[in-house]
Amino acid sequence: MSTATTTLNFFTAATEDERSENAEGRGLCCCEYIDHDNQQFHILGCCCNCVDFDLICTRFVTCKRIEQRNIDGMLIAFQDRLRLPWRGGAKRIAPAALAPALIVPLMMGLAALNAKTAIVLMLTLVGFTSWGLQLAERTATRTSFFLSWIVFSVIYMALIFECEVPLLELLPEENCILLFLSFAALYALYRTKKLAPLNLVTAQYGTTPKDELPGITEASSGEELAEQQSHQAAVQIEDTVLGIEDDDDDDDDDDNDVGSEQAGLIHHAQPNICETCRKVTPRRAYHCSVCGSCVKRRSHHSYWLNCCIGERNYRWYLLALALSECALLLGANLTLTAVCHPFLVVRLLGIPLLLPDDCSEVFEDFELGISFVVAGYAMLISGYISVILVRQLYLYWRGTTLHEYNRVPASNGNRNRVWSNWRAILK
Repeated sequence: MSTATTTLNFFTAATEDERSENAEGRGLCCCEYIDHDNQQFHILGCCCNCVDFDLICTRFVTCKRIEQRNIDGMLIAFQDRLRLPWRGGAKRIAPAALAPALIVPLMMGLAALNAKTAIVLMLTLVGFTSWGLQLAERTATRTSFFLSWIVFSVIYMALIFECEVPLLELLPEENCILLFLSFAALYALYRTKKLAPLNLVTAQYGTTPKDELPGITEASSGEELAEQQSHQAAVQIEDTVLGIEDDDDDDDDDDNDVGSEQAGLIHHAQPNICETCRKVTPRRAYHCSVCGSCVKRRSHHSYWLNCCIGERNYRWYLLALALSECALLLGANLTLTAVCHPFLVVRLLGIPLLLPDDCSEVFEDFELGISFVVAGYAMLISGYISVILVRQLYLYWRGTTLHEYNRVPASNGNRNRVWSNWRAILK
């Protein structure tokens, strides 16, 4: 028996042993994972055995036609092998989650060159973000791009503030207050994200109050038959009421009241069945096409947090917005008063309240320029958050949600006409 045959038999036996161990349920280590071909793979082999990539490189060099299926296979392999070691198996990283790690620092660095570049990049940022949100909302895409944008923006702004801003110009109390507000806002955002799965109807099964219906029960054929029978009974009651009205005009009002009340009770007894997922849902639960499930007391789907805002995390969401607004405004003010020429407004409890006066010289030094750009970026985000916060507080005062508010048509039909016209033009 030759050496090559012996080696081949050895690898064959090792492969069979590995497959048998996987069949027995052996757990994956932190660097292993199951790829898209349902085969166990290691993250160190990210550059090995990609047939589609080798074929594309060969055809590209030889100027031959490249098939679309080979391109798709190569991209799927790249996305599947982009992973980080994690407990229980390597976790895949979405390319959309890595894009902000490059876009945010690049944008800030270029904006720190001069004032005109900063204005152009900030306007481009606003347009790009608006377009991305509209596209995600229109296609109902579940993406981690915007959540990753928040994470890397917070990290980058914190690094610039602590490393580039001249902290000698700030009081220690001001820095402590900013850190407290920042950590409190991050914790509120974390709780909002953490409690989001509890808003799903499937997560409420077994804990739904008695006055509400079970949250995960499928709409079977028996339930549909019962619904049809109830509807037929309501129609028969209405016919009976109409018959009595023809026979006796004197009892017209009483019979109509009784028939309407019974028909209303029968209609109220109907289960709330979602037309999309065909499940019995509690009251004020609405389907989210992005999450693919019904959400209790759904307000909206937050693409910035990549989760739905509903019954269990709505207050945490409001708290996160308020704390984020305070932290951003305070951080921007401290940064601008440190890099610009400030002036004293008033003293509160012995603490001077300063505002920036002259910032014409900030772009002469890169450190001052990048600090000024980060402060402007923070003010831009705070303006966006303030609009969302005011809208949510108004809806909270009205006792409704954003989803319910958009579902109810305006009495005069003019509530959203201006916005609808502008959206139609921009599309």
